[in-house]
Amino acid sequence: MQSPSQTIDLVIISSLILLSELSIYLFGPKIGIIENAAILTLIIAEVTLTERLGREFLHVFQAMILVPVYRIITLSTPPEIITYNGYLLLTTVAILAGTMILITATKLTLGDVGMRLRDSRLQILCITAGPFIGYLEWALLKPAGSVAIMPGVLILTLTAFTEELIFRGLLQQSIERAVKSPPFAILLTTILYTTFFISYASGRELILVLLTSLLFGYTVSRSRSVVGVSISHALLNVVSLLILPIYA
Repeated sequence: MQSPSQTIDLVIISSLILLSELSIYLFGPKIGIIENAAILTLIIAEVTLTERLGREFLHVFQAMILVPVYRIITLSTPPEIITYNGYLLLTTVAILAGTMILITATKLTLGDVGMRLRDSRLQILCITAGPFIGYLEWALLKPAGSVAIMPGVLILTLTAFTEELIFRGLLQQSIERAVKSPPFAILLTTILYTTFFISYASGRELILVLLTSLLFGYTVSRSRSVVGVSISHALLNVVSLLILPIYA
């Protein structure tokens, strides 16, 4: 690894994000909004210290901004005032727009965030795994079916793409370029992604999310592409939340 000081800062901020998710689980969303606002302020302060941040670590912390922003948006948008599909669409479009603005502002190319097709055999294997993981998730969750099939497919696909673009495309690859350690980048990104499920997932569900995230992280690290994991994630969502709840 390089720049141990910045790596330590990254680990500290990631730990604070984990603690905020534990607080949401224990005390509710209001405390989570406050804590994520504080984390966001801390990351912005880190970013503004440009004199001690190299270009690669600057990109890492700029990408990290999206994590508390994503959580603040999801926590501050009450799903009970709109339909669940509307809630997913609203929060996803908002964070996707912010992500694209950040990518443009940091002058990253689409290739830098994995928007390219490479290592097609690995991509196909990852895509094939999606429905099987979706079945496992359905078996654990047993969610109720939805009658809005087509809107549901489009929204869940958009949600999957947005999450993969943020966590695997932007954040993981930025960390990997900065610290020069693919395992560290995969593990840290996986932990950050999995923490989002702490407040409502069971222990078995968290293990499934963790293992799936490790698989997706490995695929992106090897291929430098988020195409396969985005499709796999979309299939996972559609199978577990739409197809099996209705037809199984």
